[in-house]
Amino acid sequence: MTLEIVWLGLVCLLAPAIAQYAGVKKKMEKGLGWIAVAGLMFILAGAFDASVVTFWATSDLVSVAQGGLYLFQIIGWIFVLVGVISAAFEYFKK
Repeated sequence: MTLEIVWLGLVCLLAPAIAQYAGVKKKMEKGLGWIAVAGLMFILAGAFDASVVTFWATSDLVSVAQGGLYLFQIIGWIFVLVGVISAAFEYFKK
């Protein structure tokens, strides 16, 4: 599960670069910023997985790690939602 979350975060971080390459970044600058921050949130969520980072299991903080995993996934999805809607409005406005 962690690998998929980290890949999702990397894809979200690559979205502004791909938009720059396609030449549409200036049309939807704010939305792509939200999507890039969502990528950081997904990577941070991956850091809370207790099966990968052994610190959580050895410190008996697995429940805290699960809470952080779910919290940052939800925040990341909210940022993706806001970013995509904002980028779509910006792109079609001009």
